[in-house]
Amino acid sequence: MRMIINQLNDALHSYIDRYERGEGGMKAGEAEWYDIESLQPRHHALAEGLNGLYRPQPAKSRLQIPEQFGQGYWERIGVSPAIEITVCEMCFGENVEMRSSEPEGSMKWSYCLGAPIEWQVRRSNRDYRLNHGELSVFGHQPADCVGMYQAGLPYYGITVKADPDLFEPVRKLSSQAGRQEPFLTHTATPQMKQIFEEMLRCSFEDSLKRIYLEGKVMELTAVYMHEALDKPALSTALSRTDVDSLLRAKEILDHDLLAAPGIQELSMRVCLNEYKLKKGFKQLFGMPVHAYIIDSRLKAAYRLLETGSSTVTAAALMTGFSNPSFFAEKFRQKYGSVPSRYFGRA
Repeated sequence: MRMIINQLNDALHSYIDRYERGEGGMKAGEAEWYDIESLQPRHHALAEGLNGLYRPQPAKSRLQIPEQFGQGYWERIGVSPAIEITVCEMCFGENVEMRSSEPEGSMKWSYCLGAPIEWQVRRSNRDYRLNHGELSVFGHQPADCVGMYQAGLPYYGITVKADPDLFEPVRKLSSQAGRQEPFLTHTATPQMKQIFEEMLRCSFEDSLKRIYLEGKVMELTAVYMHEALDKPALSTALSRTDVDSLLRAKEILDHDLLAAPGIQELSMRVCLNEYKLKKGFKQLFGMPVHAYIIDSRLKAAYRLLETGSSTVTAAALMTGFSNPSFFAEKFRQKYGSVPSRYFGRA
């Protein structure tokens, strides 16, 4: 891990030196994200809006989806001269297909938190799919793609774009791992998921927000190189039916964390055998069902304690932990300290 940090640190200092001398490469904010083209005349205005958002130095940093197409938004966040972030959360009222040209000149990480995202690379006619909890790394090769969004599905994701000179170690490793693949897909590790969620929950504003997000991107890069590249990229995908069943299982658990059903009951409710449920849930969401329940309860308790409106014991009981000692130990394992010390109260 120390070697990875040293590589990133060397790349960062080298980039800053070149940037100060005016010798740096294309800044993240000056390089195009994508060139979008609508495949249906009706969606031309949506494609133009996205091109306006993604162009270098855009006039607007947020695009609201026109009501006639659905609801949601895309948002672009400038973090530093070398790093940008986009967040999208939307649900279309009709099927939408758009072509996107993916240029070289940047490294990108996309993390899916909602419905699976599907696209096809036109030159090879190869289909790709990014499921909930998976991470796609791209930008080390150009690609011409067609993205497909289904009506009624909740799409939610975050993409980080960085100057390749800054993250040269990542680009080299991605190119070696992917060979001729323009997109590398990994199941995001629990630590990587936590970083993405912390980025999305960032409550800072202006310069403090940029500092915080830049630190998180550097942390994500180190964790990705240490964890994800030590494992092979996903070569097999769950079927669409299995993914739909697993998404329903997650919704059931999220809806009733206090009285979450057991594996047998959950399996029957989502029409998936227990083996597929246990194996598929871990593949899709990065942890077993029981661990997911514990993790979700811990996050709920954290939010209660963060507001200052609840004692530690009350927060534990309200989120499904009947044993305060067990809650305190699990909280320590996740956040590094027992809750009373972490929040400074009993």
